Amino acid sequence: MRKTGITLIEVLVSITILGIISVPLYYLLKDASNKRAVVVSRDYVKQETNKVLKLLENDLSQARKGSFKQVSDDVIEIKVRKPGKDEKDVPLSYVYVAPDLIRRFDGKRWLVSKHVKDFVVSETPEAGRLVVSLKVKAALDGIAEADAPEYAQEKLIVMREDSSEELDAFWRDVGDVNKFFATQGSVMAGVKEDAKQLTQQFTSEFEDMIKDVQGMTVGQLTKVKDELLNGLKDVDKQLSGIDKDILELDSKALYDTGCDGKLSDSQKENAKKVKEALAGMDTKGKMDWNKIKSIGGTGGLFSSGMKTEAIKEMFNAKSEIFNAGQQVVKQLDEFKTFAQSNGVSVDMSSVNRQKWGL
Repeated sequence: MRKTGITLIEVLVSITILGIISVPLYYLLKDASNKRAVVVSRDYVKQETNKVLKLLENDLSQARKGSFKQVSDDVIEIKVRKPGKDEKDVPLSYVYVAPDLIRRFDGKRWLVSKHVKDFVVSETPEAGRLVVSLKVKAALDGIAEADAPEYAQEKLIVMREDSSEELDAFWRDVGDVNKFFATQGSVMAGVKEDAKQLTQQFTSEFEDMIKDVQGMTVGQLTKVKDELLNGLKDVDKQLSGIDKDILELDSKALYDTGCDGKLSDSQKENAKKVKEALAGMDTKGKMDWNKIKSIGGTGGLFSSGMKTEAIKEMFNAKSEIFNAGQQVVKQLDEFKTFAQSNGVSVDMSSVNRQKWGL
């Protein structure tokens, strides 16, 4: 009878063949894994940079007048109004101990980011304006530190109280930076610049995304879609916020009230009409300066004593927000073409195109 089985030579040959196949397969899988890790890391550093800059903008824009200090190359400090019954100015600082950026406020500390490679805050020649330079570097999923992607960005931040006093001789401190609209209309210039910055930010981020879109996975395309739609929601929220602030604006901010600080009934009525008319312009197509200018009877605002420059700044600020929203919708249109050709549907049925002038 013939015996069957596997000889030692056959086992060795099998192992050799398996080894020959496994080595290139291992390196192929490793290379694919590294590429994926690089893409994930690149996406992360962009998000981390934007997150940190947004927090810095929220804090620094509320700095109390004259409170900004460059304590050292790695420490900045401002004072902000702490909300509550007993409102008071309290210190808020950022400390950079590479690679950690730490925020300190009201006796507490937060680790803002642990991936900051460079952090510089510079004052500009224009009062109340800071330039923040930030560089983030992160290696995720086992990427070698030398291969870690970096992302650098600069952002102009307006400290509203310092900027307003410099630009407006009639500026007055109202005690609450969250109600900065109650100072003078020229502070709206800061909002207008914010909206321009928002448009530029979306544009630059979208251009960077388009460069990589062909190599994105379905999951990554879906994430970009959600970010763009959420960005439009943020613009819409900003629009609602400016309308609310316009309606709550102290009518005295629109007139030189004289020694007694009082307004006549007709002045109050005109101020109310202007605020309601401007807040009621709820689409880009309805933004009409002539409609605002004609309020106040014969000669309109120019003959009623109202500060037309302040009103114009409010009008321009709101127009800039509509421009920002229009830009995001256009980017969504462009992205939709790319996404759908890569198997990701983009539902824009909830987007009010008429609102943004499209």
